[in-house]
Amino acid sequence: MDLSAERPWLRSYAPGVPATVAPSDESLVDLLRDAARRFGPRIALDFFGATTTYADLHDQVSRGAEALRRLGVGRGDRVALVLPNCPQHVVAFYAVLRLGAVVVEHNPLYTAQELTRQLADHGARVAVVWDKVAPLVRDSAGATAVETVVAVDLTRALPRRKRWALRLPLARARATRAAMTGPAPGALSWEGLVAAATPLDAAHPAPGPDDTALLQYTGGTTGTPKGAILSHRNLRTNAAQGRAWVPGLRDGEETVYAVLPLFHAYGLTLCLTFSVGIGATLVLFPRFDLDQTLAAVRRRPPTFLPAVPPIYEKLATTARERGIDLSSARYAISGAMALPPATVELWESVTGGLLVEGYGMTETSPVALGNPVSPARRPGTVGVPFP
Repeated sequence: MDLSAERPWLRSYAPGVPATVAPSDESLVDLLRDAARRFGPRIALDFFGATTTYADLHDQVSRGAEALRRLGVGRGDRVALVLPNCPQHVVAFYAVLRLGAVVVEHNPLYTAQELTRQLADHGARVAVVWDKVAPLVRDSAGATAVETVVAVDLTRALPRRKRWALRLPLARARATRAAMTGPAPGALSWEGLVAAATPLDAAHPAPGPDDTALLQYTGGTTGTPKGAILSHRNLRTNAAQGRAWVPGLRDGEETVYAVLPLFHAYGLTLCLTFSVGIGATLVLFPRFDLDQTLAAVRRRPPTFLPAVPPIYEKLATTARERGIDLSSARYAISGAMALPPATVELWESVTGGLLVEGYGMTETSPVALGNPVSPARRPGTVGVPFP
């Protein structure tokens, strides 16, 4: 059936992009399980050169789920995540879901008032947080339902050589360590809990497609953020939409740069779910840092890079100045703000790849993407905060 008469926008779709995508009948737990089965030896995560395979990621998620179960987390419970991009974030996200519990993502740079308001609203009793903000979460306990704070030390995920370098008696090493980690009195150690846990019993009930997976706080473009309820089916279907929109991607061969924050729906969808669904290697950055990103290009070149216009401008301009090869980046999807034609021309001239704009991109509908081939651009609706 030709739908282009009643849906004229379909005429602008790139070859291979379907008019519709069937809603998924599986959960995000199934998504990770299938990725581990299909791509077990493949590197799933890269964090400053420290790598985790899909098989290892699945095992860590199982142990993380058991650790959370021992803390009393069960089906339907909300668990707050207050984390920058790091391997522990990915593990905690899927570990919560494995138990049938609900993830609630938070910006780790929220003020005490902003964070307390949301924690009080959704009522999570367990919070897995960056150790530098653990004291803030602890201090808000009287106004929230949080009973247990589990602290994440980013430095524990670094390669051994980098961890050793942070202990050197040098001002720069001390400053870097202070920026990445801090004391978390009264909090449990996430790394310690996961290391001590056995894998979750395989018979433990898993969530279904219509179970709630995520509460995503959004204010749209204005107003106080409110928690939007998203099911496993919602998020699986979003990932399928993303996969369908870029038919040139190759399962088990792509490298995706996570410069977008995972706590935001844009980064969560294109990095946490979409990337796992195609067996991509996800290169994680706690925040966007130009030098760190370009250093990673030399180590593990990106093939797919979702971001915002200022990031494309900085990367392309600096790569050209420094003679850094970005030609591996075949696809890039920009969102959250208007994409200037000059930025498209710059990026595509430097990479030889394609840069298209997502449109109507809200925090609860992150892959309502725009025309894949047309230069026509439409502004996005929300900004992307970076830790």
